[in-house]
Amino acid sequence: DFSIFVVSDGTGKTAYLAVQAALAQFDLPRVKILRFDHVKNKEEIFNILDMAHPQKDLVIYTLVNDDFVQALVTESLHRRILILDLLSPIVNTIRKLSTRSPRGEPGLLHNSDRESETITEAVEYALAESTGVSFSRLNEAQVIILTVWFPHRDDCVMQLARKGIKCGFMMLNPDLPLPQNLENILGKDQGKVIIGFIMEPEFLQKLRNERIMNLGLNYMEYKANLDVVHQEIAFAQKIYQKLNCPVIDITSLNSKDIISQILLKIQKQREEA
Repeated sequence: DFSIFVVSDGTGKTAYLAVQAALAQFDLPRVKILRFDHVKNKEEIFNILDMAHPQKDLVIYTLVNDDFVQALVTESLHRRILILDLLSPIVNTIRKLSTRSPRGEPGLLHNSDRESETITEAVEYALAESTGVSFSRLNEAQVIILTVWFPHRDDCVMQLARKGIKCGFMMLNPDLPLPQNLENILGKDQGKVIIGFIMEPEFLQKLRNERIMNLGLNYMEYKANLDVVHQEIAFAQKIYQKLNCPVIDITSLNSKDIISQILLKIQKQREEA
């Protein structure tokens, strides 16, 4: 019987999985794996080595801090403890091939994993919540857009998702009653970023006329009537005032400009929080 000590100044997950993969090649049910992650100083390393039996147990490490590595190697030799550096041979080989120096930051791999997971969740949310008429999952959104019309909608929502931002939206229509608990549904008291879109009436009229003509939606012609457009914009503005939310004028803006404005509003709210 022996123990394997996994030591890391990051999560230790990389070394732990490697040890499990290696042990799977053997029938060694009584081997213990002891994982010590986020090591902060040399004293912790020395305390870990105190638990290891000389010439019996194995210490496998993924340390990027050179001082920690030197301390572990020196002390292990003195105590005659078996050690295995899992990371340095790979890092040093890549350094020779690339002629670049490593960052020396622990946990970068799993930071990247978390970022990828966040982006995936945001994209899945964007694909699922594409109508703007369902309130069921607005509580999951980090940013909620309120508007009577959302030009470049799919592109904007998906581009935000690729930045890891879940963006929901609610289409406002005077003909459709809003829920009485609107503020609770939007999560205004939970620190969510709520943004209202506004635009010039003539711009909105033009967009609707183009859509009606392109898709043959003759029964929707009344929506392009300028009086109706004015009423809808006025209705939206009252809601924005009630919610006291920031407003973006998206008249003639392309998707890139709209996204830039949204990101500025997000940053401003976070700075003021």
